[in-house]
Amino acid sequence: MRLHERAVHVTMSLVEESQSRAPKRAEVAEALGVPPEAIARLFPDDKTLLIAAVEQALIILIDTCTRAVVRVDPRNPMAQFIALGEAYLDWADCHRAQFRLMSDQRLLEVMNVAGLRRYVDSVTDLMTRMLTRAKTEGLIHPKEDIPLLVLSSRSFAYGLARMVVDDRMVDGTLGNDPVATAKMLTRDFILRVARSSQRLPA
Repeated sequence: MRLHERAVHVTMSLVEESQSRAPKRAEVAEALGVPPEAIARLFPDDKTLLIAAVEQALIILIDTCTRAVVRVDPRNPMAQFIALGEAYLDWADCHRAQFRLMSDQRLLEVMNVAGLRRYVDSVTDLMTRMLTRAKTEGLIHPKEDIPLLVLSSRSFAYGLARMVVDDRMVDGTLGNDPVATAKMLTRDFILRVARSSQRLPA
């Protein structure tokens, strides 16, 4: 593994340990047993190191979402939307440190970093296109506010992911697997939206 990847890995380990502050390059160098200058050559400042760590996770998120969506019938945008939500939950569960880092604006304001925001915007754009297709095909109400529905869905998915990552997705009535429970709730949420958005018969 190259020094760049090792530095990113150690950075996220330190973030996970502290969960309250961003690690410094000198700390990463010490943990790796390399001179501080070696890390400084790769990352101009501490923030650049954090950005690299988050970008790596976001690249995996995009790849995970893409793979999940293409496995679903393209003629069923609501099923694709569910697959997208489930892929996001899998990603958050597998990349807990990165999820926590992205969630803590005190450590890194992701939406203010253009290089990172483009990944988030690409997922939002994908959600918008799916729901627009669903609206066009009559799967949701023709007057449905798509941007608002996207925001609601993002907020719901984030909340579930947060509960999974914080080990608070526990309910004996729904099962003992937190991610499976979160996915079930995601499907229920989306299907309820689809049903409640249907045009009422005259």
